[in-house]
Amino acid sequence: MSKIIIHSFIGLMCLIGACESAQAQDTLLLMNGQELHCRIVGDSGTVFVFELVKKNGRVKVREIHKNEVFSVTKSGEEEVILYAQDEPLGNIYTVDEMHFYLAGERDARNNFTAWPTFLVGFAICGVTGFIGQDGLITALGPPLVYTLVQLLPKIKIKESTMSNPDYKYNDFYADGYEPPARSRKLFRAMEGSFAGSATGILLWVLTKK
Repeated sequence: MSKIIIHSFIGLMCLIGACESAQAQDTLLLMNGQELHCRIVGDSGTVFVFELVKKNGRVKVREIHKNEVFSVTKSGEEEVILYAQDEPLGNIYTVDEMHFYLAGERDARNNFTAWPTFLVGFAICGVTGFIGQDGLITALGPPLVYTLVQLLPKIKIKESTMSNPDYKYNDFYADGYEPPARSRKLFRAMEGSFAGSATGILLWVLTKK
């Protein structure tokens, strides 16, 4: 009886250890600010091979070149920085500065929405499309102009989108925040303005009838 209890206890401990091992995660911080929570299963010296669990529970095996990785943090270990400042290669920031830059990228990608840009574009181009009736120029011109105009204004960083309020007024953080925020702003402008233009023309057609 005692042997059965001992074996059962050992089996339970092994099961718990296996579960903890499966839940243990490594983290790859990419140069675009994205964090990959995964399990690294291979390292060729230039490439990481890792397992990534999808939302549906399926496990995908992927590879990534180390040039695309800022740092790696293996489960239970300290962060290891792979990035190095090298201006001829375009790595103009120091390691500390790059930390702020990546935080800006990550916050913009996760928290910047640009929905006001969408709504303004929808309203302006909707009215223009209705007034312009079914003209091709008034259907395509205003959305294109509105989208291009979004290249001009400075991106405003709201404190509510910052993961850390200490990033406020940090130039390196702002440098990282701008590109993904600008891309999303342009996409929302195009999306909203063309949808508004199409809606305006459709309303004109319906009211005409």
